[in-house]
Amino acid sequence: MKAAADSAGLPKGVNYLFAFFFFNFVSVMIVMETPIFLYAESLGASATVMGLIAGLTPIMVIFQIPAADHVSRIGYKRFITTGWTIRLVFILPLIAVPVLEGRINQQSQLALVIGALFCFNLIRGIASTGWFPWITGLIPENVRGRYLTRETAANNIGSLVALLIAALYLGANPGPNQFALLFAFSLVMGLVSLWFVHRVPDAPVTEENASNKQPVPWRAILNHQPFRKLLWVSFTWAVLVGGLLGFMVKFLKKGPNAMADDLVLYASAAKFAGGLITIWFLHSRLDRLGSRPLMFLALGIWAVVVGVWIGMSGGKIPVHFWMVCGVYLVMGFAFATFYMSLTKLVMATVPEKGKSHFFALYSVVGSLAVGVFPILWGIFIDTLAAVNVFWMGLIWNQYSIYFTALLVVLGIVAVLVMRLEEKQAVRVNELLRDLIRHNPLRDWLRR
Repeated sequence: MKAAADSAGLPKGVNYLFAFFFFNFVSVMIVMETPIFLYAESLGASATVMGLIAGLTPIMVIFQIPAADHVSRIGYKRFITTGWTIRLVFILPLIAVPVLEGRINQQSQLALVIGALFCFNLIRGIASTGWFPWITGLIPENVRGRYLTRETAANNIGSLVALLIAALYLGANPGPNQFALLFAFSLVMGLVSLWFVHRVPDAPVTEENASNKQPVPWRAILNHQPFRKLLWVSFTWAVLVGGLLGFMVKFLKKGPNAMADDLVLYASAAKFAGGLITIWFLHSRLDRLGSRPLMFLALGIWAVVVGVWIGMSGGKIPVHFWMVCGVYLVMGFAFATFYMSLTKLVMATVPEKGKSHFFALYSVVGSLAVGVFPILWGIFIDTLAAVNVFWMGLIWNQYSIYFTALLVVLGIVAVLVMRLEEKQAVRVNELLRDLIRHNPLRDWLRR
């Protein structure tokens, strides 16, 4: 029997997911994004430590491999909700650590923060094993693009609200007690999000997935050629974006022209505004034009963004608030476009048989890269701390060299995207014609 659907073609009850995403992202953006990096920076964290913090979230996803065997037995929804409830417990140490200011040294405080984040992300990584199978089983293929745009909207609105609240509350030079109350707010928002996710319907677990006790054919999964190509794209994309946020915060807080904490937060919020623009931009394009052309568009925009960061870190482009806001805005738009396009292509490529293990492997490969490489990038940046050479009109220092290295990785991602298989995708030139044909400015000029 076909499940009841709302006016957008989505199954009944799915709208609760969008409320969950909003409150969940208000919560996690405080303990996983710019606020936690600013708190770590206040404790004297190096670039390597920043990379470690950035890498904790994705690297814990490696535990999806052993967890995948239990998802079908427990059920997708129950597996996720149980884990996401437990993870909130580990926000409590984050609330307690700032209160210990003056009683223990900063190194000990930083160690406790890392320990709490480790446990939080460990539970999160295990629980998220059931996410892709749940959503793939819940959302019909013909409306997945529509669903993903709404999901992204809820994520970005929640993230935007979180950073704006953090900026308004923390101010230019926040004290430890302010961070403690902000982390407590994160806990409350996390509890609210659970109320909504419990009201989302579960997706049925196929009999095959629930009863299969045979060893997982990992070799056969890796030999699935379209899926393997996606793995390489996911890996290199993760190398590109891994740790980027933490290092941007580190860069913006260094030197005589360092930005105040609240300005860094406002600028960071702009990338989620860029993510919201993606919703308007994509609309029906993702379902209508396919993923590959939109991924190429996103990569082209990213090349410009990274070029601007090279210019700012190399002394060619002035670092001021509105410039940083603009860069974050465009970066958020490109990131959301690429992520949604890649996710939709993965959902269409993974076969029904053994999908829990396909999705687990996909998550683990990308997450290992985005977990390990921030640490390596951090070591790379710290190693280049003494470099300061003027060449070709730029100051080559630890950050300008780092951003240039990212540009090389970006080129590799573009080559790998060219190899992806997508039967229904249009060519990039057709996407450009579509952009011209449906340009709101063009319609306005006709009036």
